Amino acid sequence: MNARLALSVSLLLAPAAARAQDAAVAADAAMAARPSPSANSGDQCVADAIPTDHAPAIEVIVNPPTPQVGDRVRVTWVFRYRTHDRVEFEPDAVALQQPAIELEYAREQPERDRSVHGERDGRLRSEVVVALQPFRSGDVVIRPMSARVNTGDEIARICTPEVRFRVRSVFGNASHPQPRDITRPEDVRRDALTFRHISLGLDVLFVAVVSALAIAGWLSRRPKIVPPPPPPRHPYYIAREGLEVLRRGDLLARGLTKDYYDAVSDVIRRYLGGVRGFDAIEMTSDEILAHLRKHPLVGVTFVEVENLLRECDLVKFARYVPAHEDSDEILAAAISLVERGRPLMPSPQETSRGGVS
Repeated sequence: MNARLALSVSLLLAPAAARAQDAAVAADAAMAARPSPSANSGDQCVADAIPTDHAPAIEVIVNPPTPQVGDRVRVTWVFRYRTHDRVEFEPDAVALQQPAIELEYAREQPERDRSVHGERDGRLRSEVVVALQPFRSGDVVIRPMSARVNTGDEIARICTPEVRFRVRSVFGNASHPQPRDITRPEDVRRDALTFRHISLGLDVLFVAVVSALAIAGWLSRRPKIVPPPPPPRHPYYIAREGLEVLRRGDLLARGLTKDYYDAVSDVIRRYLGGVRGFDAIEMTSDEILAHLRKHPLVGVTFVEVENLLRECDLVKFARYVPAHEDSDEILAAAISLVERGRPLMPSPQETSRGGVS
């Protein structure tokens, strides 16, 4: 009987208890939704009335503008104001620390630059930099904060602009990222591999050609080693070659006696000048004889040289026509004169270049 009575009472009281519980939940929700006095009045920025030309221009720079989780974010408040004014601003640590996205002060804060810089328009500029570090993705909203402007006559309160930026996830914009290939599939069929081998071969050929051209250009620009000139031939060999050509020639047979004597004179002059080191071709016979008086030839008398040159001059300039026997004698005298100046030990090079023994 008591059990039935207790069950009946519990069934009658259940709807009332449920309604009371719902009312309590609703009251708690309303209290949670109602803004707190500190968030409504104490944390709100209040600005004083200030003339427009006295109000400083405020700019906020967020670097990087779209940070990722874990990045070090630098927030810079830039104030531009009149020359005679002064701005004082100290960031509110409570406004900067936002537990919803785990936004905290970075461990290393930038040094506060308290200096004031001049602008081109005559105004002053000062900056305040704070480093933050978010550890969760989401939107960051830094409410306006109070600053003071000292104009010399009065001190007015101003509000900084609201700062907003989004912290991105390191996984991108996808809420539930899935693993995916980072490269496209490669064609591994035989035809595709053949084409790749051909391309690789052409690349190797191109590199080889370019390298060969570069090496050839480098070799062409190198200074070339010029071989030393051959040693000068002894005047004896040059004179004997010239006299041998006259002996085998046909100047006398063609009646060119003057040309014959002129050629003999030139050979002897070149020989004398080569032995004694002067240009005998451009000298007269008297000049050559005067030079030989000071520097005589070994084994040759002065009279022999004089007779040979004088006889050649007679035929060249005096129109003297000698007999055929005299022409043979003048050639023999020239050969005898040259042979007495033969070097004692001719070099193999001189011998191979036509030296007459």
